[in-house]
Amino acid sequence: MSSSTPSDERPPTAVGEPREPKPAGAPVCFRHPERETYLRCHRCERSICTDCMVPAAVGHQCPECVRGGAKTVRQVRTVAGGRVHSRQGVATMGIIAVCVVMYGLQQLIGEAFTTRLELLGIAGSSSATPSAVNIGVANGEWYRLLTSMFVHENVAHIGLNMLSLWWIGVPVESRLGRLRYLLTYLVCGIGASAVSFAFMGRYDASLGASGAIFGLLGVLAVMAYREKLDMRPILVVIAVNMAYSFSVAGIDWHAHLGGLGCGLLMGLAFGYAPRADRPTAWYRDPRNLVPLGAGLAVLVATVVLVGVHSSTLQNSALAASLASLIH
Repeated sequence: MSSSTPSDERPPTAVGEPREPKPAGAPVCFRHPERETYLRCHRCERSICTDCMVPAAVGHQCPECVRGGAKTVRQVRTVAGGRVHSRQGVATMGIIAVCVVMYGLQQLIGEAFTTRLELLGIAGSSSATPSAVNIGVANGEWYRLLTSMFVHENVAHIGLNMLSLWWIGVPVESRLGRLRYLLTYLVCGIGASAVSFAFMGRYDASLGASGAIFGLLGVLAVMAYREKLDMRPILVVIAVNMAYSFSVAGIDWHAHLGGLGCGLLMGLAFGYAPRADRPTAWYRDPRNLVPLGAGLAVLVATVVLVGVHSSTLQNSALAASLASLIH
């Protein structure tokens, strides 16, 4: 028998040999020209194969149209311009976890750990850390303005503070977004520490997260006012806490008042910053720039307060040393 190739059939194409193009009338996928298809993108009308089909609200779209559409859709933002998250309170739980871990380290390591981190005015040394000399914020240990927010005196102290942080922090976090919330917490805490330090004498010390929590309370008050919510519960909480701060001995009301003031300032910046008329870069968005300016103002005021009072404490320590030598 003789072997022959029918006229309507062709031998297989050798490896590397270019394939014949599809007939002129057969549409092909614009991303895969070797694939014949009769499907089209609902948006741009270009032919697409089944691998390029992306389900849409109506029909299917090609990957390019999906990416292009995502760029034009504005992300949902909170009233203060932060990102909206499905899980609320994550940043608040993170702060609580850090405070609990720090308190555990205080119990394990002992008084020396707390003495190294608490807000201390100025001291030549401490019985808890005899090897350390010339300690305190006035002697250059400015890190205490931050670390003192995460250490506590006893179980009741940390328990009440963490419970208050949960009640106040979660609604603030939901309005600001996680990043803005964390930065606001730190700024208010540092500002509260600076005000507390400004009224400290020699050997005075303070610790706890209450200054930062009062800052969040101030932010919540401004946001609630802007949203036209019932202000009476928040005002009662502020009044009761301030009255308790002034009436009970041993409570650092300076930190509470300083934190509340910083929180009110940050709340005004977040709640009343103008909105951009059209989508703009984050570094040009007034809802980012105004709170950033308010936070920097708090930090600049902190530097001034700490610098001035450090000089005062150092002069008083020098005068006390000279007096002891004379006598």
